Amino acid sequence: MSILERFKTKSKTSNMPSVHVTMNELRTAVLQYEREMSGINRTALMQEDRSLDLSRLTRYLGGRSDQKFYLSRETFEIFEEEERHIPYHLDQVQGAIDDYVQENGKLPVIEDSVHFEVDCRKLYQQRYLHEIPDFPMYITDQEMMVTHREPAILPESKEHMDKSYVLL
Repeated sequence: MSILERFKTKSKTSNMPSVHVTMNELRTAVLQYEREMSGINRTALMQEDRSLDLSRLTRYLGGRSDQKFYLSRETFEIFEEEERHIPYHLDQVQGAIDDYVQENGKLPVIEDSVHFEVDCRKLYQQRYLHEIPDFPMYITDQEMMVTHREPAILPESKEHMDKSYVLL
């Protein structure tokens, strides 16, 4: 980006009003950005510290915000500043799960877990992870992606659950 372009960008955003952004407003703005910039996803908004560059969303937000929001590169989930540690762990655990499945052909879940809780200790012991997150993680049944949210719906009974996933 040239110096002239940077100056133009700064002058455009400095004229914008300051706004407080809710999570729903930010999600809507990010979706609008992705729609208008077809072929570009939200990771293009991610800065080195995993925070979102909100200056690129000012026209969708109706102003500039000095708030910080963070993004998981693997799950595309957005977090508020007080939860900034979560996307780091999601990305680390998702990468570890992907490597584990590729090498072992099965999911690293805690045995008898009705929620498909990730066995982070196993991933750590087998050197897929460098540290164990201080909160539980789960594998979603739709996309096999990791989440920090415990699933709300329980299976009817453990007998009907088939945990013998074999991934090809």
